Amino acid sequence: MKKRNIIIDCDPGIDDVVALCFAAANTDKFNILGITTVAGNQTIDKVTDNALGLMSFLNSDIKVARGAKGPLIREKRPAINVHGENGVGDYQFPKSKELYSNNAVTFLRDTIMASEEKVTLVPVGPLTNIALLIKTFPEVMDKIEMLSIMGGAVWGGNTSGTAEFNVWADPEAARIVFDSKLPIIMSGLDVTHSCGLFREDVNNLLKSEGKVTRMCGEILNFYFKGDHVKKGTFTPIHDACALMCLIYPELYKSRHMPVQVDCSESLNRGNTACDVREWIDYDETYPEVLLDVDMEKCREILLESLYNLDKMVK
Repeated sequence: MKKRNIIIDCDPGIDDVVALCFAAANTDKFNILGITTVAGNQTIDKVTDNALGLMSFLNSDIKVARGAKGPLIREKRPAINVHGENGVGDYQFPKSKELYSNNAVTFLRDTIMASEEKVTLVPVGPLTNIALLIKTFPEVMDKIEMLSIMGGAVWGGNTSGTAEFNVWADPEAARIVFDSKLPIIMSGLDVTHSCGLFREDVNNLLKSEGKVTRMCGEILNFYFKGDHVKKGTFTPIHDACALMCLIYPELYKSRHMPVQVDCSESLNRGNTACDVREWIDYDETYPEVLLDVDMEKCREILLESLYNLDKMVK
């Protein structure tokens, strides 16, 4: 399998950390050109510190660029109740590596334009940086292979009855991205709620002697203190889905369909309205919306990657 050039745009975030570990464990398949941060699960300073801290923890030289400190036009509202005061369940990473750039948008532009081959963007936080990139430097669009987005939902939300957090956090940015006509894979709640680990898995990670697996166990344990896990037995790891589907597309069921983002101030703010009429066959110019996943295989692959990363990180 040829390596795919990727840049991960994220807001670490507990599930972001696990997703970044998944990516780091699969560098035989991913050429990670950089990580950009965006305010989402916590403030821009905290999520950037978390990205830098994780890279130091992994002894990685992947470049990190700081991005948008808030939505395009709305107030920032972090998800403290889900991810904790520091964004990673109060886990303390070691002294972090140096920030590569204070401007994620120009970093994205420069990195994409300098790449000989097209680049896949993997945004797993609010889409503010990506919207700014598209609007400020539209020339990059010809060099973007696709966007693999964690965000949205066909049926039901987690921040409101209809909206998923990443899209709800900056719906105007999400609309710009979904309206861009770039190739998009959307990993929404319909599929990410089945991509995760059981309480027993996290308990085993907590008991692990491996550096990475023990850390993941400690931060994931924080999730079970909240009310968003399924009856305390299973926690989704949403962001990993947007990376896993690039390597293991056979695990997923999907359909191409229009996606329109609601930017109103109504109860539907942030809703990703998807046209699911079965009698209309939309072609590949429309976003590919993931609808289902092999839950057990997803779990197995995620755990295997984390334990393999233990062997790679000293």
